[in-house]
Amino acid sequence: MAEHDKLKLSIAKADRTTDFLILKYSSTERGKTVDVAVTDIDGLPYNLSGLDLYFVEELYNGQIIVDDGKQENAGKFVDVDLENGKFSYQFQEGVYQYDGWAHFKFMKGDNLIDTTAGFAIKIIDDIDSDLDEKSYVAYFENIKKEHQAWLDKAKELLASAQDLNADNYKIVSNCQKALDELTKKHNDLQTQTNNLSQTVTNNFTSLTGRIDTLNNEKDQLNTKVDQLTQDKNNLSAEVNNLKNVNEDLKQQIKKLTPVHVASVDDVAKQDAYFVIVDD
Repeated sequence: MAEHDKLKLSIAKADRTTDFLILKYSSTERGKTVDVAVTDIDGLPYNLSGLDLYFVEELYNGQIIVDDGKQENAGKFVDVDLENGKFSYQFQEGVYQYDGWAHFKFMKGDNLIDTTAGFAIKIIDDIDSDLDEKSYVAYFENIKKEHQAWLDKAKELLASAQDLNADNYKIVSNCQKALDELTKKHNDLQTQTNNLSQTVTNNFTSLTGRIDTLNNEKDQLNTKVDQLTQDKNNLSAEVNNLKNVNEDLKQQIKKLTPVHVASVDDVAKQDAYFVIVDD
């Protein structure tokens, strides 16, 4: 079995520096494995238990490789002794295409916990060729120049933006003034609305109280009407009784009134109590 390359990496930001480890592989090689030992900033073994391992490489063509060893065409992680920061990683095929700058990162779910210091991977046609470390220094110098160029360009854009802001300041100021006036009108309208709402509420409360009072008075009046109706009915009954009594009295008076007849034969035909025979 081929001997594995060894990497001892400290926990640190994966910044590019001129002091770094370099791995050298042929573009025709496949299946190379590196044994990694991770230490903390004090040089002690870094406990990787419970963390997800990722290999990350920025290829010189601008491509980024992020490998968790689980996807199709992925590399392979082997947990050797995670509690003491040790594992092995077999590179995926994309690593052998271009030179690059790599590091390992450690995640817990979606949270990044730590990254290792960076190291270089050089891909050459002849595995026995000498490694020109100066080329890496030149590469980082070029990166630095490119970053500086972008920084200068950004400063120019910022200056242009500031000039544009100065030209637009009056417009922005007028817009702000109009917004302030609109906000004041809105607040005034809100105050008027609140006052009107309170007035409506007060009037509704007053009207509701008045309606309740009228309903009570109506109920009392209905009670009086019912009582008067009952009194009227009672009085009508008494009047009818009096009419009947009066009729009886009339009949009695009629009977008490003497009646004159021509002969004794006519007496039996009379209802009166007193019958006088005129003959």
